[in-house]
Amino acid sequence: MFKKLFTKGSIKGLTAVLATVVSCSALATPVTQWEFEVNSGFTSFAPVGVTGSNQNAFLNGIGDPMAASLLSWGTTTGFGQSSLGIGAATNGNFNGSLFTNAPAVNTVEVIHNNRPITGTSLGTAHLKDVIRLKRLLPLPTGSDLFTALTFDFKFKETPNENPCTVASPTPCNDILVVDALGAGFDPITGSLTQNFVYEGDNYAAVLHIVGMGVLSNAACADAGAPVGCYGFTTVENAENRFQVSLEIQNRIPEPASVGLVGLALVAMGLSRRRKGVNS
Repeated sequence: MFKKLFTKGSIKGLTAVLATVVSCSALATPVTQWEFEVNSGFTSFAPVGVTGSNQNAFLNGIGDPMAASLLSWGTTTGFGQSSLGIGAATNGNFNGSLFTNAPAVNTVEVIHNNRPITGTSLGTAHLKDVIRLKRLLPLPTGSDLFTALTFDFKFKETPNENPCTVASPTPCNDILVVDALGAGFDPITGSLTQNFVYEGDNYAAVLHIVGMGVLSNAACADAGAPVGCYGFTTVENAENRFQVSLEIQNRIPEPASVGLVGLALVAMGLSRRRKGVNS
């Protein structure tokens, strides 16, 4: 059968071409350690009366004049305004290092200060999150790669009286719906995944947000979101903190690439077999 399919010349040619594919794949060394920097900011929000502060300098510098890491709203009833912050203590900036395929490392916190207020409350917000990645190991260090995630938020300021839409220790938990545009959400792990390519290899940046999950149909409807929405509910008159962590996963080669490597190995085997027969 093989004699009909392959001539001696075609086997040699196929072996030479596909051996190059295998050797090139072998030369691609995956990144084992990364330097990273996260910059986050709300670039728009509504309604009028919500204020933004703690500007993120990086996002300001790339053309976002409004990149607030802290939103505040409402008239205090003695406990302060309500607010929503994304790493606001450091103006939405966080940097560090991590290893590929290792446990996630903590980055910023999402903090909702849920206070009893009157007047204007947050309705919607748009968040931009830019992650800068650079190879630390193996040496030499690599070039910067920027990957971006964008999030749309819907917020429901609930009445502070029963009945509540969701189970609440103190009437009533507020509802924050999160929509990560273009990123896959895993409801089991509460994580968001953004695929990217760096120096020819496939990776995934995975964001874990403690406490985020699929919300009940009633909570989604109350916030004006479709069934199956995900996000948080937050306890009244409390500081609600949600830790964000980041990991980088090395993705396996695409099926087509695996097939090419397999074909190359078959061709090499046939070539050796012919040499053995002719010797």
